[in-house]
Amino acid sequence: MRLPPSISSRTPLALAMADAFLLPHCLDYRIGSNTGIEILPGETDQVLHTDDSIYPVRIPGMQLQLNAMWSLCDFTQENGATRVVLGSHKPFDYDAGDQQPEPVLAVMPRGSVLFYLGNVLHGGGANCSNAPRMGLINTYSLGWLRQEVNQYLAVPPEKAKQYDDRVRRLLGYTKHGSSLGHCRIADEVWVRSEHDHTS
Repeated sequence: MRLPPSISSRTPLALAMADAFLLPHCLDYRIGSNTGIEILPGETDQVLHTDDSIYPVRIPGMQLQLNAMWSLCDFTQENGATRVVLGSHKPFDYDAGDQQPEPVLAVMPRGSVLFYLGNVLHGGGANCSNAPRMGLINTYSLGWLRQEVNQYLAVPPEKAKQYDDRVRRLLGYTKHGSSLGHCRIADEVWVRSEHDHTS
């Protein structure tokens, strides 16, 4: 399932969350990935994992990624609601006796969204129902990091022209700051549609 990136850019709450967690550490953020996730009947618990483990660095006090899991159907205990380990974004000191909490289920009706940081342990639950559990995960990453999905190939320029300026910026069709990602195009946003107004 592939949904257009405009879904992840036109939701004020999603962008407000990304603003709050990511903008303190970058000039702008990007869509890291848009992925449809389907847990089929009979699938077992997904291994608990973090999504920002794709980056080989940890910087104390800095979030690299924010995730938004959109429920395309009701997420229930029976059909594999996402399991989230609350507080797992904080360092644990096992020598001092810290214990990692058990995961909780993100039970939510269709159309809801679960926000969690990229360094939070989570995983899909087992689907004991007779229908698939479907969701859409959008990740937002710091603008100076390499995006998880190569958006220039996933959404090539001829396709990107169909989206508004904000979506194209979220896809990465602009430099970050004065020079990171620059090219020989003088315009700040590299891909323009025929509907854009330029000065």
